[in-house]
Amino acid sequence: MMWRSCALPDAKCVLTPSPNVMRPTILLVSLLLLLALRAAGQSTSAVPPTKRVYLHSVVGVALPGVSSLNTELSNAGFLPLSGAYLLRGAGLYTVFPKARLATLVTFMSYSGTDTEANRSSWVRGSTAGASLGIVLGRTDRIQCIPYAGLAYAWFGTRVSKVAPASTTFSGYLTGPTNQQSLTREQVVGNVGLQVSKTGLGQSSLGQKLLLGLRAGYLFPLNTPNWETNAVSLSGGPGVNPGGTYLSLVLGSAL
Repeated sequence: MMWRSCALPDAKCVLTPSPNVMRPTILLVSLLLLLALRAAGQSTSAVPPTKRVYLHSVVGVALPGVSSLNTELSNAGFLPLSGAYLLRGAGLYTVFPKARLATLVTFMSYSGTDTEANRSSWVRGSTAGASLGIVLGRTDRIQCIPYAGLAYAWFGTRVSKVAPASTTFSGYLTGPTNQQSLTREQVVGNVGLQVSKTGLGQSSLGQKLLLGLRAGYLFPLNTPNWETNAVSLSGGPGVNPGGTYLSLVLGSAL
């Protein structure tokens, strides 16, 4: 959920995170941080003197802020978006033990389709960005990395409330339009926490593996116009293409 504030009726609305969304995220990040610090304090593994680079994939859930968009879709007779989607992605992050810093580069994406009778709503959201994190604790085995950074977000939806006039290819192309397409691109901020364990098992391969959890929140930093077929649309509802995310992290040291 997002809040919108407008100084004037015709002014663009400024999105601010809703406390109902931010509160669970803050609690989850705080819990992961406490667990990681406890585990790190109990571990005796030495911190490696050189940097470590990890190639990783993520899979989890994304909760973008689409409540204002759903209101507009419902008012126009379209099927609202569900608001919870399977998240997947991949990236690379580097740990610098001496500086106690980490850099994280990640691409994440989600998509989904909702259908009801002749109505359907499809959505896809993607983000690509980089963050800087602080490595907490004194061990390489348990990594606790709170981070913050920037990302570029792509968001698009296609909605339909009537069936195609024709089910043949040429008939569909020449028939009346039954689908609306909307896209948006914007810059978002990213804050979160990753807690992970390196070294799974005793084999040489297992010692390179990494397993962890990542929780965070993506929030919009600008308010661009919506577009359809490269044509800009003035006005329109605000949307947070990122929102809250929680994912499992599986990777390997290079």
